Amino acid sequence: MLSVSFLRAAFTVLFIAILTILGGVLGLASRLVDSSGDLVLDLARAWSRWVTSFAGVKIVVENRATLVPDQPYVFMANHASSLDIWAVFVAIPRRIRLIAKKQLGRIPLFGWVMRAGRFIFIDRQNGVAARRSIDEAGKRIHDGASVLLFPEGTRTRDGTLGSFKKGGFHLAIKAGVPIVPVALRGTRELMPAGSLLLRSGTMTVIIGEPIATQGLSDEDRTNLNERVRGVVETMLKS
Repeated sequence: MLSVSFLRAAFTVLFIAILTILGGVLGLASRLVDSSGDLVLDLARAWSRWVTSFAGVKIVVENRATLVPDQPYVFMANHASSLDIWAVFVAIPRRIRLIAKKQLGRIPLFGWVMRAGRFIFIDRQNGVAARRSIDEAGKRIHDGASVLLFPEGTRTRDGTLGSFKKGGFHLAIKAGVPIVPVALRGTRELMPAGSLLLRSGTMTVIIGEPIATQGLSDEDRTNLNERVRGVVETMLKS
């Protein structure tokens, strides 16, 4: 006999699918009245709240950051689960655009809505294309947009924090904007990589103090990488 928890999780998957389709249609329609993509971001936040609330996921936010209004930031978070995307939309108190792998942009409806929200897609297998994507992200930042990326590049399989790729640090240094480290705790337990089932429970999002990049050069990138990764690792253990 199927357990109550499994049935709830399966019903949650169905609810997410229906909500995603409805939200996707609304997101695409929003382009008729808003070419900036900001309405898509507002819908993404509402979608994330509905999904996590329905699934019984409680998101505890520890905001240790003092964020300046209208200041763009590059948010960098660890990546352990598909739940991470919903979590950051709920927890980060401003509109953010994801820098995502190009494969997500190919998903029917979901990818179309991401493009409508002016998210940035990156091809990590093509160095030239990846640099173009980073340059495009820099233009969005100069226009006042904050972006978020998962610098590990992929979800962890064993729960350990992976190495951080260099692209995001090149972006932050070139744009001269602060990096905000973000630690996501508990998402892997609620929705492991490769699983479609979202379990109920509590997770934590810790938003760290911004780390300045103004005046740094690409020669400082390695030290900056180690510093940001160290902060995220510390917050994960705290």
